[in-house]
Amino acid sequence: MHRFLTSIAAIGCAAMLSAVAASPVMAATGDTLRVVGERVNLRAGPSDDANVRTQVMQGEQLLELRREGNWYGVRVLRTGEEGWIFGNLVEPVAASTLGGGEAVVAHAGFQELSRDFDRLMGVLAQRYGFPLFEKVHQAGNNTLEVTLTPQWLRAGSDDEHLLAATAIYQMWKNHQNSTPVRVVVLDPQGKRYITIDDTQGPDKLLSLAAD
Repeated sequence: MHRFLTSIAAIGCAAMLSAVAASPVMAATGDTLRVVGERVNLRAGPSDDANVRTQVMQGEQLLELRREGNWYGVRVLRTGEEGWIFGNLVEPVAASTLGGGEAVVAHAGFQELSRDFDRLMGVLAQRYGFPLFEKVHQAGNNTLEVTLTPQWLRAGSDDEHLLAATAIYQMWKNHQNSTPVRVVVLDPQGKRYITIDDTQGPDKLLSLAAD
């Protein structure tokens, strides 16, 4: 069962990534980014070998101009300087409103656990047009509790909720160095909706609805 759920988690992440790739928010020219590194090089080209034009500090906001692989061509909003910055050193702040949509904050609540996973969930939230999770809470005893928003409980299918739960389970297990973990997905009223628990043995790994 554990191997099965791990496979489902991988499929779920792949499906989510495919949805993100198909989403218009990934055509990110015009999006606002924020520097997350403490002191980050702004380079003349999309390479570690390119000359450093200047450095930008944590929290500085950037306008995305183009992208090559995991490098972002940006303009520093405060100074107007342009250059390239590595994608792992920035995070999206809001999607461009040039297409008429509203800006959506990218954080999804997982940034302390996995920045990449939080970014994926944030982009999915941009695609849906509302946040997916109200709360992410480390409850102790290797337990992670995640509360769905009312919007996503209504708009998301059971399969999408299960794929998200298995992806969260795999992220949390990786964060906990593959020790036995428990993920509890709660509905907006705080009732158990999906539980994935490998601390009690493989026969009790997955349960749906209240238990």
